[in-house]
Amino acid sequence: MNKKIGVSIWVVLHALLLIIGISVPWNVESDLYSVLPDSDELHHVSAAEKVLSARSIRNISVLVGHENFSIAKASAEALFASFEKDESFDEIRLHVDENAMQENRDFLFENRYVLQGSPVREMLKSGDVETLKNEALQKVYGAFSLADLNRLEQDPLLLGEQSFEYFTLNSPLMGGKFTLKEGVLTATDSANGLLESPVNYVMWSAVLSEKTPSMASKGHVLSRLDKALDSLQQVYPGLKVAKSGVPFHSYESSGNAQSEIAWISGISMALIILLLLLAFKTVFPLVATVLSITVAAATALAGTWAIFGSIHIFTFVFGTSVIGVSIDYAIHFFTSWKNGVKDVRRHIFKGLLLGFMTTELSYIALTFAEFPLLRQMAVFSLIGLASSFATITLLFPVISQPRRQGGLPALVPQKVLKVYERFPAGRYLRQILGGVFVVALLPGLYLLNVHTDMRALYSMSDELKAAEILNARLNNLGISANYFIVEGDSPEEVLQREESLALQLASAQTDSLLSGFLATSSFLPSVKTQKETWTAVQQLAPSVQSFVSELGIVSDSAFKASLATEPAYLTPESRFPSSTKSLLNMLWIGEVNGKFYSAVLPLHVSLKFDAAALTQDLPKVYAVNKMANINATLTKLSHVSLLLVAVAYVIVFLVLVLVYRIRQAVRIIRAPVLACLFLAAVFGYAGIDFNFFAIVGVILTLGIGIDYALFFKEGGRRNLVTTLAVMLSACTTLISFGSLAFSSFVPVATFGLATLLGIICCFILSPFSGE
Repeated sequence: MNKKIGVSIWVVLHALLLIIGISVPWNVESDLYSVLPDSDELHHVSAAEKVLSARSIRNISVLVGHENFSIAKASAEALFASFEKDESFDEIRLHVDENAMQENRDFLFENRYVLQGSPVREMLKSGDVETLKNEALQKVYGAFSLADLNRLEQDPLLLGEQSFEYFTLNSPLMGGKFTLKEGVLTATDSANGLLESPVNYVMWSAVLSEKTPSMASKGHVLSRLDKALDSLQQVYPGLKVAKSGVPFHSYESSGNAQSEIAWISGISMALIILLLLLAFKTVFPLVATVLSITVAAATALAGTWAIFGSIHIFTFVFGTSVIGVSIDYAIHFFTSWKNGVKDVRRHIFKGLLLGFMTTELSYIALTFAEFPLLRQMAVFSLIGLASSFATITLLFPVISQPRRQGGLPALVPQKVLKVYERFPAGRYLRQILGGVFVVALLPGLYLLNVHTDMRALYSMSDELKAAEILNARLNNLGISANYFIVEGDSPEEVLQREESLALQLASAQTDSLLSGFLATSSFLPSVKTQKETWTAVQQLAPSVQSFVSELGIVSDSAFKASLATEPAYLTPESRFPSSTKSLLNMLWIGEVNGKFYSAVLPLHVSLKFDAAALTQDLPKVYAVNKMANINATLTKLSHVSLLLVAVAYVIVFLVLVLVYRIRQAVRIIRAPVLACLFLAAVFGYAGIDFNFFAIVGVILTLGIGIDYALFFKEGGRRNLVTTLAVMLSACTTLISFGSLAFSSFVPVATFGLATLLGIICCFILSPFSGE
């Protein structure tokens, strides 16, 4: 192909792809849950579960504590004032209306004929008016009664007070240590006993805006929040702070990861630059290599953006095979260029093309996985590698020959080649040694555990861990990881199904399997139940009228008037007191894709609690354990990914057979395959879970490793230039990716370790492909 035509094609292709990518609105996702596939268990309620998760993962709370309550309150108020108008928050909560309790009481009085707890509903249905009368008398004449008697004429049975006690005073939410004091929620913690004075904590809470990123970034609101808290601690010595909520964990882990990766990448880049300058003794190959990487990454970004409409931040981290292969391709070009080869493209084209095709086949196979993030990573790599291949074969050939040819470092490659020359030449002896190597891998492979546990991939800091423990102890809510999502064609159907589930949970509570549960139907019964309650009240009315005189009430006209009109039945769309509305927002998911959903949360469950067993006879009620479902799904996808890559390599092997015949094809493919088995065996021996991120390292090893084998096959095992090129490629890959093994961010470290082991083994085995 004419060089000018090749450059024109390169320019047009890249310009078109970049223009298409730029024309799409930019959207970078950082939430891993948003790109996770739906598990079999969550398939029916996936959209509803994501709505629920999106709400909960934006909630944060900060406990500000001091021995002196006034200081704790003043600090919390200063924090509230600092962020009251901050657009990064949808809502900030500190002050509690001291009339909230009365607001609840008034609301429940107004709806006393439709809103009652299950004990009173059972008494009304069974006609047990005597028990209701006795309880009313105890409230009227009891020495320690807290009942409001101002409405006794209208409500002689004190049904409003019954409702208030059940829904407010005896609510599971009242089990914590927080109480209302001077308009704020406060709790006293004396966990340290006599060693320290009790600490008075004031709760400050907030909901982050949907636009606020979960990953750490410059000027992030959580960074500003930390600075504000630090300032308060300087102003008030002895001030204690406890932060709780998913956003704090996401911010801390991503900030640490970014800082580490920045340092590792900076050091790696410096070492790679030094290595290439020492090898080529001129800056031009380095500049051209950086250009190739930059163009490949930009093109991959634009193409992925155009196809998916957004890109996940993990795609950048784990789609780095583009960088590795781009460097490899450039190094192979410039080692031949520096050595004086006149037509470099023709000289390296066959090995380059086969390497490109086999690597692309691996990524094409991954696009069939039911995992949005994996597909996105595969497409990113496909486009990036195609760009890199085009740059080497269409753009680089126009580069003129160097003024000073030769001068490539030969000492290290010569010593490497001498090592291989000393290797036993006997065919059968080599086969025996190869067999011993494979046998040595078998116990490790047997011990290998292909499993992904998201909890093991994040190590909580001591500060956040202590804060979460304190928060859990003071709130004493005990929300379980197992919960339920209820589905229905209407709000009424959801509430009725919730009530059926509530009966099962109440039975489990009797068996001490849980301490309680939170459900919308617990404070908002279905309209069916509300009507039954109203009917039962009407049936008991005659018996109550005679009770009025026992209470010393002159006339029963007020009571009769309250029964004259059928009450308005409540639905999730009705107006509720602010505290009830907050609980409703927490549990009622609402309409999603034409269906209605709610969540039911068990509290303080025992180890014997089996959420799935409770749903067996309840239609459209689904037991959910988000973390367990994610782990199971990622583990399943790990198996699928390995299978897809294996299928791709069978196809690659068939292609190699067509080009080189079967014996040579085996020699080429054995290096990357054995390298992957080696790294898997090491994980097995070390007892490290072979998780999804390790499998991404396997994919990278297969993609880069087969290039090494093909270059040795085409260049010959004793070719000094080929050996140098593969050495430089392996060194740059080990520096850039292997160094990630030292990160404290577990997913990155796992990926780095897998790549480090795989590339080392690939480099050692690849020269045997050139025989």
